[in-house]
Amino acid sequence: MIVVGAVLGIITACSTMTAAERAERALAVEKALELRRYVVDVQMMYPYRGQAVNVTSTYSLEVKGDTLVSYLPYFGRAYNVPYGGGKGMNFTSLISSYEAVKDRQGRTHVRLVTDNDEDLIVFELEIFDNGRAAIDVHAREREPISYSGQLVDKEDK
Repeated sequence: MIVVGAVLGIITACSTMTAAERAERALAVEKALELRRYVVDVQMMYPYRGQAVNVTSTYSLEVKGDTLVSYLPYFGRAYNVPYGGGKGMNFTSLISSYEAVKDRQGRTHVRLVTDNDEDLIVFELEIFDNGRAAIDVHAREREPISYSGQLVDKEDK
């Protein structure tokens, strides 16, 4: 019963946002994306094989201009990686390609490509006006994996 009450409280809190607060949040998300300075705090992980996993630690994907800081958990099959597993999804590297397109529903689709000295990795983000984010990761040497979380302004971190 406590869990049901907590969930209802969260839903009620989210639905009580005024139109002005929603507009302000959407503007903050748009500004962060425009400046290419934002952090997605990851809350769920969806491995290619297996069940969804609730992430209990502080994992994130951060875009800082032309730099990507990936601190993400990884579960899945690796094909050709250094002995011991290598860096996985924990690295900092330059972004070689960055494209952002906003669709008619207000979602922003971001596709960025990076090379972390072990693998070529493509991150595809779908970011909603309210800051919710979905991340799909496709690496040359690893199985795909997905994440979901919340976008926060870099200044908030």
